[in-house]
Amino acid sequence: MTPGWAWNRQLGPPMRLRSLAHYRLSGRSVMGEHYAPEQWRKCVTVAIVGLGVRGLGVLERLISHASLVDEKVTFNLHLVDPNPAQPHQYDIHQPDYLLLNHACAYVSMFPSVTSVAHAPATSGPNLFEWARERGMRVASDGFTVGGDGRQVMPNDNLPRRVFGEYLLWFHQYLRDNAPDNVRLVSHVSRAVDLQPKGDTSILYLDNGDRVEADYVFVTVGQLPSRARDDQDLSADVRIGTPYPLPGQLASVHPSETIAIAGLGLTATDAILALTVGRGGRFDRSVVPERYVPSGREPRIVVFSRSGLPYRARPAPSSVVSYEPVAFTRSAIDRLRAGTPQLDFDRDVLPLLLLEMRVAYRRAALLQEAGAGAAEVFLLRARAAAAAGRLHTLADLPGPAEFDAEAAYHGTLTPGAQDSPAPIDGEAYQRSVESWIAADLANAARGFEGSPFKAATEMCREVRDTIRYAIEFGGLTDASLDRFYRYHVETINRLVIGPEKERSANILTLLRSGVVSMSLGPNPLVTWDSGAAAWSLSSTAFPVRSTIRADWLYQGYTDRLRSLQDDTSVVGAMARRGVLRRFKPDSAVVSSIDVDGQGHPVAEDGSTASRIWIFGLLCEGATFYNGYLTSPQRFERAQFDVDHAVHELIKSVRREGQITSAFEGEACR
Repeated sequence: MTPGWAWNRQLGPPMRLRSLAHYRLSGRSVMGEHYAPEQWRKCVTVAIVGLGVRGLGVLERLISHASLVDEKVTFNLHLVDPNPAQPHQYDIHQPDYLLLNHACAYVSMFPSVTSVAHAPATSGPNLFEWARERGMRVASDGFTVGGDGRQVMPNDNLPRRVFGEYLLWFHQYLRDNAPDNVRLVSHVSRAVDLQPKGDTSILYLDNGDRVEADYVFVTVGQLPSRARDDQDLSADVRIGTPYPLPGQLASVHPSETIAIAGLGLTATDAILALTVGRGGRFDRSVVPERYVPSGREPRIVVFSRSGLPYRARPAPSSVVSYEPVAFTRSAIDRLRAGTPQLDFDRDVLPLLLLEMRVAYRRAALLQEAGAGAAEVFLLRARAAAAAGRLHTLADLPGPAEFDAEAAYHGTLTPGAQDSPAPIDGEAYQRSVESWIAADLANAARGFEGSPFKAATEMCREVRDTIRYAIEFGGLTDASLDRFYRYHVETINRLVIGPEKERSANILTLLRSGVVSMSLGPNPLVTWDSGAAAWSLSSTAFPVRSTIRADWLYQGYTDRLRSLQDDTSVVGAMARRGVLRRFKPDSAVVSSIDVDGQGHPVAEDGSTASRIWIFGLLCEGATFYNGYLTSPQRFERAQFDVDHAVHELIKSVRREGQITSAFEGEACR
């Protein structure tokens, strides 16, 4: 056990789990007499398919709940993953310039007590504390982590491979601290099929083994779409799978041009792989910083449908947190009283925009007059909301001070409001550079100093209320499609952009000419078979331009549209009718169908009460599943898994196998 951290349970100190050899299910044998089967009266077998971030969260909850069982019952936990605790985006072998967009003090695999009600929360270090304990330091380039440089600070965005190391440590920490009635069995393999068999499920693995489990958790995530089978040469110069980096870009030569589709985090990673990853560096000894090329960079052209960059993330702060006034569950309930299904644009978005105006005024008052004045304003706002006249409150900022609608949607011309619309790509890029510079100035002031950033951050702060409004058929089919086609990207552009230092790097690369964003919004992209090159033509300006590119890089991840194409256990479950798509007629939503407890809905409409599915597979039926959890705050992902494991324990108890160590079934 790591010094200074203890397993937070009420049943005494942790017991160290012995090292377990792999065993075959048919023999039901384990190395070591400590786990001889005759010591136990009952066994419960649980399989976790997928041991990434969500799967490790399930494992933590199962171990914690098992520690409350006072009868001699073994929990056989089968962990199925070909690369346990190492999802590809957190591979420990990737370069250090690929960073988390979360400050390290705000990332933790250990749940908050506010998220888990039915079993004690395991205690342990967040990513910052863990890195500090190991003496990690940040080099002068601002991203390389090793033994040299300054100490890691709470607001540092550490390399993703460091978080991958944290995941491996967390996995081992859980194994080392599991109670004696938990037996962990690793299957370094891939599940390819699941066959229901009465009250159990038989999992078939690609190494020929099988596992018969009483309960199953599936957390494998969504597979990317298959590569297009083009008949021309374009397939050879289209990079349809963005990761792993920099390997996916190894064939791009310095003399060539690469077009990157997308302006989000994935595109930022690709730009860094083609610049810093090829020996370039940012010289911060001058202001503004300058880029020193290595000579190995290709020409980089980036574009997207919106043509708008993602906004830079300031350092995290608690100043943006308050009890919402306009965008609340009760407000959603009042809307739904008139119609069971809402339209996001018509019904929900006006409340969100109103809350952004409240957040702006509160932040401005905090900055100008202090906490007392801000609290008095919130009291007036709550009274006005209760009377149904919040939108008329004179204290709220008007469009001239803060245009919530423009801040949310962005504009085609991201320059100043009074600047003329760009007539060509060169003018457009200049306006983009001005837009990024202004955004960076806000990010540098932080949430405390920028009411604008505090207002846009509301889209993150109220994400659970957004969930409440849209999940499980809360929107009409047409509105749900528009939400995932438009609003998800819009919200992401506001609140999950790169850290401000990375946004500054992109601005430097634009100004240096290494990167171009001159195509503008929604360019026409075609394959020119005669020239054997990609042709990208601007569509938004009076003066049109065309750029030829040798490569097209898809800087985003397409998800499978058909479950029948899924080669994992998920596709097999669909073919067996165990699960189905949530909106089978949608060209946008690719989620599987789950109920409110996380059980998959079968083709016949029934639910599998002994199977749970969590994570990106559910994105569409539920919302915002692909995020890292933060310490000391409520996290829906941990809350849902805690309830699922509690449901499992109650199911076993009903069958007379175990009793709870606590009266009333829940730990208080």
